[in-house]
Amino acid sequence: MAGGNSTPLNASIVKRHKTGTLVDTHPNRGLRLVARDTGKKTWIYRYKSDSGTTKQIRLGHFPAMSLADARSELGVLKELRNSGTDPRESAAKKKEQRRLDAIVDTGPFTFDKMVDVYLSERVDKQRKPKGAAETRRLLERDLAPIAKIPVENTDLLQIHTLVAKIHSRAPDVARVFRRELKASWEYAMNVGRTKSPCLINADTGAKMKQGKRVRALNKAEVGELLNWMPMNYSQTVTDALILTLYLGLRSGEVCLMHDRELISEGHVLWLNIPGSRMKTGKAHRVPIVGKALKVVERRRGSGYLFRSRSGGAIKQKVLGVEVYSHSGRSSSKNYENNSICPVSNWAPNDLRKTARTLLASMECPFEVGESILAHALPGVAGVYNLHTYDQEKVRWLGMLGDRLDRLSENTTVGAI
Repeated sequence: MAGGNSTPLNASIVKRHKTGTLVDTHPNRGLRLVARDTGKKTWIYRYKSDSGTTKQIRLGHFPAMSLADARSELGVLKELRNSGTDPRESAAKKKEQRRLDAIVDTGPFTFDKMVDVYLSERVDKQRKPKGAAETRRLLERDLAPIAKIPVENTDLLQIHTLVAKIHSRAPDVARVFRRELKASWEYAMNVGRTKSPCLINADTGAKMKQGKRVRALNKAEVGELLNWMPMNYSQTVTDALILTLYLGLRSGEVCLMHDRELISEGHVLWLNIPGSRMKTGKAHRVPIVGKALKVVERRRGSGYLFRSRSGGAIKQKVLGVEVYSHSGRSSSKNYENNSICPVSNWAPNDLRKTARTLLASMECPFEVGESILAHALPGVAGVYNLHTYDQEKVRWLGMLGDRLDRLSENTTVGAI
């Protein structure tokens, strides 16, 4: 059993220990020896993190790791902790690096190894979890045809054929796949994993250029869509799209709305989005008025306003998938019985463009419109103009809501 030892551990005590936990004393406080009924003895370093939670790291097994070795390793980990580094995170990084080194050192350096190194050493460290996971999924899904080919033995035709096949199915996916595969190859060269020069260029697969969406719904389409959505989309997707349109928010920002971000000030309910959730990195305040207020009041009270079945927030792609499933563009049998939206060729984020376009048509001042969308003002105005435009946001979002309501009232389904 664990206890408050008044004397430090020694080799004899450690050797005789049968079951339970022994704890060491200062200056090796935190070191423990856990002995199981099976006879297995494990060295553990237990400590408190900066947040106050208890964490522990397995150092090794006795007798392969002696008391002296365990104390030496303990000293290294304590130094890390004193320098502000979480020892367990450091240990996890070392373990991952050993895994990568073992992969690279075993057999030829194939494309799947190259991609694994790039994802683990570059992407996972430098991108947000959502973006890193999506990059991993995209690369690993389509890599199979060249995965086991040594990088040094490949030729451009193999890669060209693969990218061209992806392009025939999904041009945007092919563009990103080619870009990330090229980046992984260049990274492998830069860190000395391979000496083979990257063969990927702008012609590999096909000439590809990212399409820039400039779609904004016209007034008739807005009215038609507002009437059509409640009868065809789920309540969750309908509500999320309404908030995107009525508040000018990004659909991803809507999906992550939480009760704790809603604060009443005077007669106005405000959504206070922290900078960590914003694309710009700066906090954003949005007044919830009109129809948007009715949606929020109905959904608030249980944490995330748009909860998934697993308890967290729904993913942004949920909105895109439902919009696409009713677009008539899919050949999937899963969607063949879905009603077709009368407004064609639009995506959830186009509603944000629509909101900004309507504000401009109503002669909303440029600075107010940009502030509503959380855009940084261009030039020196973005540096010197620190006005928050809170009252102006309340006024113009209220006017936008009234305009949208009128468009809905004056349009019937099938009018387009």
